[in-house]
Amino acid sequence: MIDETIQIHDKNQFEIKLGYHFAGADTAKVYDVETYLFFPNNLGINRYTYTRKKFYNDTQLYVRLKTPEVLLQNMVSGKDSPLEKLRKAIEALLVNGDDKSFENYEHHLKMFCCIFKSAIREDISCISQTEHWDVKDLLEKYLMCMETITLRYRNLRSLLNFPSRNKNIVSIFLFGDEYLSLLIESYSYELLQEIKPLDFPKKEELTSKLFRLIRKELNYRKDNDYPSIPCIDSTNEVFLFRSSVLKKFMGNILFLQTKFQHEGEFLEQITFALAAGIAMTFATAAAFFARSTYSTVSMPLFFVLVVSYMFKDRIKDVISIYLGAKLRNRLFDHKRKFYFNARETLGWWKESFTFLKTDKIPDTIVKLRARDHITEIENDWVGEKIILYRKQVKLFKRRFRSAYHDYPSDCIVDIMRLNISRFLSKMDNPEKPIYVGDQTNCQRIYGNRVYHINMIMKYSESRQVRYKRFRLVLCQNGIKRIEEVIIEKE
Repeated sequence: MIDETIQIHDKNQFEIKLGYHFAGADTAKVYDVETYLFFPNNLGINRYTYTRKKFYNDTQLYVRLKTPEVLLQNMVSGKDSPLEKLRKAIEALLVNGDDKSFENYEHHLKMFCCIFKSAIREDISCISQTEHWDVKDLLEKYLMCMETITLRYRNLRSLLNFPSRNKNIVSIFLFGDEYLSLLIESYSYELLQEIKPLDFPKKEELTSKLFRLIRKELNYRKDNDYPSIPCIDSTNEVFLFRSSVLKKFMGNILFLQTKFQHEGEFLEQITFALAAGIAMTFATAAAFFARSTYSTVSMPLFFVLVVSYMFKDRIKDVISIYLGAKLRNRLFDHKRKFYFNARETLGWWKESFTFLKTDKIPDTIVKLRARDHITEIENDWVGEKIILYRKQVKLFKRRFRSAYHDYPSDCIVDIMRLNISRFLSKMDNPEKPIYVGDQTNCQRIYGNRVYHINMIMKYSESRQVRYKRFRLVLCQNGIKRIEEVIIEKE
């Protein structure tokens, strides 16, 4: 099964996040994802202005393990809780003190922080979606969990007070402590916004407790000289920078190492050699013909040899271009392998980019695209350019399970961010004057000038095929919104 999330990352980037589940048998699993992008002609996007190289320069790709799911109340309870695993890692570090124990300690600390972030986010989502009369109980459990988790984590610091400790051991623990405090403050503010419109028992009392929790964490960071202190009369540059660095430092434990290579490099070299062989065959045949016809050195012989060399060079390039294009149409552009460590491959993905002619688009995609009369006008009168971005992913499930046995997970997340800045250069001003009025008066107002880029995604997995359609609404200032277009069953 493939899960997708399409969202705006910033005004010039949107993000496609795909989750590949690999539950079930231990055999390798292959997923295919085809993304069709439909551009209006007036944006000037075509195979000459927007090349394969430009597309890949505009994308950022990441692949990571999905954060293991743990309920907030289970973060500290039970022998398999993330905090208990961290405590055992610290105790092993005290006994052994070697590099392997240090790496294990760092691994469990980062996993604890990542799992806590995911758990607190899910808890807040649950509170915001629940019935009003249950909110009080959930908020009380939330406050209790925050107190218990922070207390139990910070008590572990006393275990690190031993004479021969490495200073990095304490530094990493303090980074985790600061990150924990920042998460509690940030998500508690978010929780306050979620419950603001709700009406439930003890609302004022629980709201006050949330504010006290936030102030407590803020004062804790001040008392421990953590620099991440937001201030009203400041640019908060240090606060934002430090928050971002800590997020990346803790989150990198989930990201997989990747190795990039061009797809079909060997076949490409064979193609070039074949083109060179055909060109050389022509040149050699021309030389034999000239020698047999003109037995002595003469101007005609000289002329034939020069012309044969000229054509040999052009024949080689033309055949290389032709065969190379045919080869690229049948192969992917790139292949990326991802690893748990330098030795063990966990899987790979391949990707390709191409512009499609209208008659090459599958009938199903055409039907999904042309659903209304305004679309027919856009297609037939104005026209569109169609990009196909294809991705194939293969996962070795047994290797995943053995590599991440401490924190079981059945999904990896593939993240692609696409920068749309190149699509904006030929757009009109984002505001257009419009006149409205009645029988006696008129008024000039301004409306928003937008452009639509339609996107259809086809997911294929074990002979199961599923389609999703989205609409990117853009203006000259960037992305305004992303809409999912519901596909009606015929």
